[in-house]
Amino acid sequence: MAERRYSEVQSVERAARVLLAFVKADSWGPTELAHHTGLHKSVVHRLLLTLAGSGLLQRDGESGQYSLGLVMAQLNPRGGANGALKRIARPFLQRLAAACGETIGLCVLEDNHGLCIDYIDSPQAMRFTVFEGERFPLNAGCIGKVILAFQPDAFVESLIAQKALKRYTKNTITDPGKLRAELLRIRRLGHAFSDSEMTPRSRSVGAPIHGPDGQVIAGLTISAPDFRMPNSKVDDFIAMVRDEAERLSYELGYPGNAAGTTTKEAKEKPDAL
Repeated sequence: MAERRYSEVQSVERAARVLLAFVKADSWGPTELAHHTGLHKSVVHRLLLTLAGSGLLQRDGESGQYSLGLVMAQLNPRGGANGALKRIARPFLQRLAAACGETIGLCVLEDNHGLCIDYIDSPQAMRFTVFEGERFPLNAGCIGKVILAFQPDAFVESLIAQKALKRYTKNTITDPGKLRAELLRIRRLGHAFSDSEMTPRSRSVGAPIHGPDGQVIAGLTISAPDFRMPNSKVDDFIAMVRDEAERLSYELGYPGNAAGTTTKEAKEKPDAL
């Protein structure tokens, strides 16, 4: 029993040595980390896999390098959870932007607003833009709705009680009953759709991003002029944003599908919009 306890403590000590190495550098490969820590490469490899599996570390699929994961930032919110999420999510935004050619936004919840923490502008001459640090209402547009839909009911009711449902266009949802129904629909389908809710002639689709514990921590959106996102193409945009959001959620340590359905199944639903 004493040997077992010693072995367990030794494993913790080795894991600590691996984590402390990230004070010296932002990322490490298994071989260089083994040299740095003085541990055998096979031990380092097992520790890296274990720490990455728990969300403490993050592995880059292309380089094979490991860096601190989102969970580490969440343990110390003042250390910059948004910065960690932005770094991890950036390749997913780039891939989505290349696939659709439209503006991409990554937003989180801040107080009773949505906050953009990263974006990629469309290369098109006519486009709808978002900016890092820009704040958005939670009742209008995909940026807000896709995050609000997965918040606790008490949060939604508090927002309604504050009379914070501001109108921007004739399509903005300001009626509490209609907003509740819209949020339930988004939660069931696993994606949101917006048609001129904040800016006339703009459309957007969005999907939630889940953290390791299953909580929705952000939203991923595509925004475009309505003539480049007609009804006939909305399902395609939904599939793209959902697929990338699901891949990013998995990368962050969330193994499940938030909506409980596949993207294909959601598209087949008659009320997918």
